[in-house]
Amino acid sequence: MLPALLDPYRDISTLRYQYPLYLYAPQGTVEQQLAQPLSDYLRDSVEAVAPGEGSARILKDNLSWIECYLREEIGDGAPVDATTLVCQAAEALQDHLGLDESNRDHLQADLEKLQEASATDGQFLGYGPSVAIQLMVHAIHHRCHRKRQEFGADIDRQTRGLKELLDIERSKAVSSDKSDAAQNRAGSGSAFIDPTALSGMLEQRSRGSVAMPAERQQRIENALKVLQEYQDEPVLVRFIGELEDSQFAQSPLLEVISSSEPCRRATEIFEHEAARFAQVFAAIRIAELEVAGVYDPAVHDSWFAGFNWQAFSAAEMGLVTRVVALTSADYIAGEGLVSFSRLLASRQPVDVLAWVSAHDNPGALPGERPFDSFRFELGYFGIGHRHAVVAQTSAAHYEDLLSGFLTALDCSRAGLHLIDNGARVQTKSPLLDAWVVASAALESRAHPFIVVNPEAGDHAADRVSFTGNPQPESDWPTETFSYRNTEGEVAEMDLAFTFADYSLLIPELHEYFRMVPDGCHSEDLVSVEHYLNLPADSIDRCVPIVWAVDAEGTLHRLVVSRILMLACRDRLNYWRTLQELAGIQNRYIELAVEKAREEEQLADAAQRQQLQEEHNEELETVRSETASDAMGQLVDVLMGGDLASLLQGGGPAVSTPASAAPAGTEPVVEAETDAAEPEAEAPVAEEEEEVSFDDPWIDTMLCTTCDDCMAINKLVFVYNDDKQAIITDPKAGTFAEMVQAAEICPAECIHPGNPLNPDEPGLDELIARAAPFN
Repeated sequence: MLPALLDPYRDISTLRYQYPLYLYAPQGTVEQQLAQPLSDYLRDSVEAVAPGEGSARILKDNLSWIECYLREEIGDGAPVDATTLVCQAAEALQDHLGLDESNRDHLQADLEKLQEASATDGQFLGYGPSVAIQLMVHAIHHRCHRKRQEFGADIDRQTRGLKELLDIERSKAVSSDKSDAAQNRAGSGSAFIDPTALSGMLEQRSRGSVAMPAERQQRIENALKVLQEYQDEPVLVRFIGELEDSQFAQSPLLEVISSSEPCRRATEIFEHEAARFAQVFAAIRIAELEVAGVYDPAVHDSWFAGFNWQAFSAAEMGLVTRVVALTSADYIAGEGLVSFSRLLASRQPVDVLAWVSAHDNPGALPGERPFDSFRFELGYFGIGHRHAVVAQTSAAHYEDLLSGFLTALDCSRAGLHLIDNGARVQTKSPLLDAWVVASAALESRAHPFIVVNPEAGDHAADRVSFTGNPQPESDWPTETFSYRNTEGEVAEMDLAFTFADYSLLIPELHEYFRMVPDGCHSEDLVSVEHYLNLPADSIDRCVPIVWAVDAEGTLHRLVVSRILMLACRDRLNYWRTLQELAGIQNRYIELAVEKAREEEQLADAAQRQQLQEEHNEELETVRSETASDAMGQLVDVLMGGDLASLLQGGGPAVSTPASAAPAGTEPVVEAETDAAEPEAEAPVAEEEEEVSFDDPWIDTMLCTTCDDCMAINKLVFVYNDDKQAIITDPKAGTFAEMVQAAEICPAECIHPGNPLNPDEPGLDELIARAAPFN
């Protein structure tokens, strides 16, 4: 029985995945690629020797066959020589195809190019129990190869410099002896000979006549002796612990030192290695100072007297033989906890490589089952030491594995590597590959990826790498599962891959599952991820399940026990802790965002309330002032008669408009009969503006700039400079539009008057509607 999402991986031989790897030999550059999946390596190599679609057609068409052949031959053991194996694959392909002579020659030429393209000393590495150690040694070899070469050249350079200083000193002694002998042979004439000048003539190589102090000469000789006696050993890393694989005994790059206390013993080995290199590093520094002529005994003697590994530069620390403690998670979480913690707290660049069982609890007491207590998370324990590099990685992803190794190699501090290799799980047929189990541990949050580099900065955002996890923003990765329903139709459902799904891969955990009988359907049967998010008052009535597929391909539902659900919740809690550490789904950030959003909403509401109150006050003021002005204007219009005439005549003088006179009559003007001198012509009274309420008009001062009239007809209604409405051309619209504008005006300042077009339809109704506004 396998988790539904893993059913397609029963036979991994039909799948293409990252392993085997091609391991590149060190070439002396930091940026060089370390490894590449076999499929990618073959594709890139063939494309390099035969670019284009038309070239090497037979070889390219059979590249998959070569890959399958190499996968079978590589196995899961020690690295194998790539060039030799590619040659074997080429010969096997020739025999397999049985080509005619012409095509055989073409294929042979392309295969020879492929073999030549294979880098010298390159290796193939399959996925096996020791793949993590093999990749660690490979990473150390890459990092140290160029450094060791440069270090050897530096030793040769400083050795020559010290020898030259001693040669010059010896030449001074020879020149002095020659000068004394010549002076003695001169007898009484020696008083007329300058011995210094004579010495210079006898020995041109002499650079001075002042003898070197004995202390300096002894210091130079001691430094020279150390440099000459130094021999670069091939061992790059020493593993402390138990490593039973016999393949490592044949490797010249590593040494295995057996120990039952690997952490404590590793610190001792490092102290010994560091002391050995300290002598060489001190000799090189002394040589540099002496050759430059700047060595000051008063300053440097005391410094070199206390010179040890804590004074090493980063470059020097990278030259020291790497020391790695090999142990199990159970040991460092139990009896080895104290020595393990002390190692992480030290400044010694010693690595701890611990094998982790993703389903187990390394802190469990003897006799306890895996889920009897909360899990002791060694990764979090390592992070708590703050100054140690922590890399929790899966061997299933070689890039993540190398990332953790290289991060530790580039730092001068302790490193913790927690590695899950996976385990071979026996199913009916065939074996479920260890790579699948290790990948499942990563997917299910049983063994999440995290790398913490303290030298990257003081903030978690700078230190933490979390990108190796699938769907890191989610609680559990979710994939689509396809199956055939009872009607034989293809159906799909989204399934989350949880810790409960992963536990189904471990035979000793099968006791925590029970089969749901066929035909049992209930809304209370819920998925594990849904169950973990239920409110507390709903948990008791629901039952968590996972979907599984048996060897015959039948889909089943399995009930998950309460104790396993507690373990799932524990793993989810740790996952969310790591998410917050990596800045993903951080609850502190979410609360801060919610608080900022609430404060912003409150501030916006307060601002809107304030603006509304100010607007109402301004509107009330405008209405009051406008009403007063309008009444004043109306009084002026209605009382537009001559106030003087009212006072003198006792009543208003009413002027009759010309249009009111009877048609065809003219005003009668009485002629003056008096022949006396004509009186002075009376001044012509200024005609008053005729006021008519038949035309439409607006009390502009009352306008509130609501835009309602503008929406009806912008040719009739426009705004003046004060953003208040006026009528420009009443003939540009209809009387109906004028009445409609008056009805919807909130200030009721539009007066439609009488219709200008007597032929406009519906005038009777429109005049009645306009009456209240005129």
